[in-house]
Amino acid sequence: MENKHVLEEIRLVYEDRRTGVLGLKGLRGSRVEIFFREGVIESASSNLEGRRIGDYLSKDGSLDDRDIEAVQSAKRRKVCFGETAVQKKLLNPSDLVATSRSQVIDLLGYVLKNRFTVDSFMGSLQTQYAPAGLGFWDMKLELSRSMSGPLEITDDRRFVLANGLNLSVFPWYPQELSILSELQHPSTAGELSNRTAVSEANVRKILGVFDHLGVVDVVSASESASSTAVLPPAAEFALDSLIPVVTNAVLHEKLEVARNETSFTSEQFRNLKVRIRQWESDTPVKVITISSPDPQDGKSLISVNLAFSFALDPGKRVVVVDCDLRNPALHKYLGVSPQPGLIQHVGNGNISPYCYVRRLENLYFLTAGGFAANPIEILSMKKMKEMIEQLRQDFDTVILDSPPYSPIADARVVTALSDALVLVIRHGKTSYGSVDQVFSAIDRNKLLGVVFNDVKPMLFHTYQKFGYYYYGANQEDPPKIPKPQSSRRNYLEP
Repeated sequence: MENKHVLEEIRLVYEDRRTGVLGLKGLRGSRVEIFFREGVIESASSNLEGRRIGDYLSKDGSLDDRDIEAVQSAKRRKVCFGETAVQKKLLNPSDLVATSRSQVIDLLGYVLKNRFTVDSFMGSLQTQYAPAGLGFWDMKLELSRSMSGPLEITDDRRFVLANGLNLSVFPWYPQELSILSELQHPSTAGELSNRTAVSEANVRKILGVFDHLGVVDVVSASESASSTAVLPPAAEFALDSLIPVVTNAVLHEKLEVARNETSFTSEQFRNLKVRIRQWESDTPVKVITISSPDPQDGKSLISVNLAFSFALDPGKRVVVVDCDLRNPALHKYLGVSPQPGLIQHVGNGNISPYCYVRRLENLYFLTAGGFAANPIEILSMKKMKEMIEQLRQDFDTVILDSPPYSPIADARVVTALSDALVLVIRHGKTSYGSVDQVFSAIDRNKLLGVVFNDVKPMLFHTYQKFGYYYYGANQEDPPKIPKPQSSRRNYLEP
C-alpha cells in the first residue's frame, strides 16, 4: 500500500518548485534522501546496501567490476561516482541519467512499500551531475508501472480518456501510446487489443497503470455514446498531444543552435537552411538525407543542428530520424535514452511510428533504438518506406541522419527514400578518393550541396561559395563509449 504522506510531500515540493533535500526515514536507522531542484527530482541517495549508483550501473551492464574499480581509484573527494565515470569516458551522460532515474524509482518504491516517513526538508542549492530530471507525474508513471498489476476486466467495461490532463508530460512506452490513441472513444479491452495488435494480457497491464494514474474513466455501455475524451476525433496530428516531451535531456556542448542561437555556428546553419529553402522553390523538398563519404566526418552533428535550425521556424513541424543503425549518435547528442526508436518500430506489429517519436521543445525526433545486426535489411523493409511516407504527410521537414557512404551500402538505401541529399565533407580528414567514389555513386539530381566541415572561422570571413557551407571548427561525433549499455526491460516484456 502506498505511503500517501510521502507522495503528498513530494507533490507539494514539485508544485512549490522548491530546491533542497527531502529526508525520509525507515526502520532500524534506514534513510533515503531525495534531492530536488525547483521541484524536480535530480537524484537520490541512501544508506541501504546494494542501492548506490555504482550498484545500479553494475546491474544494468553499464560498468563492469574493472570499470567500477577504476572509477573508485580515480574518484576524488567531493566528486561523485557518476561524474568520474563520465570523465574517464567509461559512461555516456545519457546512460548515467537513465540509471539515475532507475535508482530514484527503485528507492521510492522501497520507501513506499516499507512505509518510510518524512523526516525533514532542508533547503539547499546542490547541483547534481547529469540529474535524473524526474517531475512528479513522471515519477508517478514509473511507480505505477512497478506497483500496479493487470486490471481485472469484465466484458462490458469500457474505457475512455479522462478529461483535463496534459498527457505529453509522461514518458510513455510505444504500446501505452498506442492504447492511449485509441481511447478517444469508449472501448473494451478486446477492442483495444484488436485495433493495436497489443496482446490482451498487455492491454490489461497498461489499463492497470492508467487506472492507477487516474488517466482513464470507466463507463458503461449506455454511457459510452455520450462520453468525450481529451483528444478531438479528427485531430490533424493524431498523437501530437500525447507524444512525450523530454524534460531531462543532456544536450551535447556542440549543439550550438539549441544552446546559443546567436553564435557564429548557429548563423551558418541559418544560412544553410535559407539555401535549402531557395532550392525548394524550384523543387519541393520535405525529406532530406544528411550523409558523408567516411565515418567521423561530422554528419550526425550537422543533422541535429540543422534540424534544430528548421524547428525554430514558427508553425513548422520538424522531425529528425537516426538511420545509422551501425553507429547511432542522435541519442548521444540529445542526451536521451536510445530506446524506443526505429529498430523497435520496424519490429513491432501495427503500432504507429508516432508511438516511437519523442519531442524536445519544438523538435520531434526518432532515435535508432540501439545497434542492429542487419541494418541494410531493416532500412530496405517496406515498413521503413511506409514510415517515411507517413512522416512526410505530417511534418514540414524530415531530416534523415544516414550512415556514411563508405564502405557500406546503407546510405544509398536511405538516400533513395528522400527528396534530397546534403553531403558532409570534413576538412583535413575526408580523402579525395572517398569523395570521388561518392560522387560516382549518388544521384546528382538529389544533391543539394556540400557542407565543408571542421573549418576554422576567421573574423569578417563569412562568405559562402556556391554549394558549400562552412561550419565551425573541430566538429566531430562524440567519443565512443567502449561498450553499449544493456537495454532495460519494461513491465510489458515477458
